Amino acid sequence: MTQTEATRDGLGLFSTPLSCGGGYLGHGGSGYVIRAATTVDGRRTITVSAHSRSADPQTAAGQEDALRDLIDHALCRTT
Repeated sequence: MTQTEATRDGLGLFSTPLSCGGGYLGHGGSGYVIRAATTVDGRRTITVSAHSRSADPQTAAGQEDALRDLIDHALCRTT
C-alpha cells in the first residue's frame, strides 16, 4: 500500500503513515504548494512551501511525491 492509498482525511486534516512507523497529521494548501505536518505524538513538526504547482498532471504528481518523501525523511530521521 502506498502512502497516498493509506492517507485518510477529515475536517481538513490528513493522516498519512510514515515509513518508520506511526504517521503524521497534515494540512495542504492550494495555489502555492504548502504542506504542514506533525507526528501524531506531537514530537516533530515540519512545514514545506514551494512557490508553484505545475499545470502538467504528471509533473504535479511528481512534486507531490517529492513533498511526501521530504516530509517522511524529516519526521523519520533519528537525530
